[in-house]
Amino acid sequence: MSKAEARQPRYRQLADELIGLIRAGKLKVGQTMPGEHELVARHQVSRHTVREALRLVTELGLIERRQGVGTVVRSKGSSETYVQSIRSPSELLQYPSDSRLKVLTSGMLRADRKLAQVLGCTTGTEWFRFRALRRFKSTQAPICWTDVYVVPEYREVVKLIGKQKRVYELIEARFGERVEQVAVDLRAELVPLEMAKDLQCEPGSPALKIVRHYLGSGNRNFEVSVSWHPAERYTYSLLLKRGWQSADTWSEA
Repeated sequence: MSKAEARQPRYRQLADELIGLIRAGKLKVGQTMPGEHELVARHQVSRHTVREALRLVTELGLIERRQGVGTVVRSKGSSETYVQSIRSPSELLQYPSDSRLKVLTSGMLRADRKLAQVLGCTTGTEWFRFRALRRFKSTQAPICWTDVYVVPEYREVVKLIGKQKRVYELIEARFGERVEQVAVDLRAELVPLEMAKDLQCEPGSPALKIVRHYLGSGNRNFEVSVSWHPAERYTYSLLLKRGWQSADTWSEA
């Protein structure tokens, strides 16, 4: 494996392996792919890694999911794909430079069933959570409410909050962690009553909820942030480019 390949996230490496098998004819058009459990065991990776790899190969038009059959090889040649070039996780959903997080409360907790679904962990998993408000530094006007969950051994990071760096950057600098993957989920929800006053908006008003999972070595989920943005305070723009990105960049299909 080259140095460039070694720097790629594991799901990209696995996707490249599967693409190579398809293009070499070792996985033939019309053939059913091995199932997720078999790929997990064969490649010694997590189920999340397998799913992300299959997602990439699917987006290239090489495979497709068929109900009652499984994942089937549909082509040896890929279709054109558009991707967003991202050189670091900080470029994912950027906040204004004139903004800071102000911690409101913090403490240990165990994830109940509902929270475990959001965080992608098992019920009863222990996390350190701090609840914070992101504000403009100059006017103190609120931008969003954010709940940040980190694994217990990184809880001291809360003492560093308020500096310009993002939480994951503080964790990388303080504890030597390395972000390998960032999974982002966006959905429309309503502003919870407990946050409305600090956000200076009506409870139950429209908001964009963003959940970010930061995965490190071995696909360990070491940080999850859950943010609520009142609808009128959020915009997002992106540029899509043709083709796969280099190993030195992040990419989002």
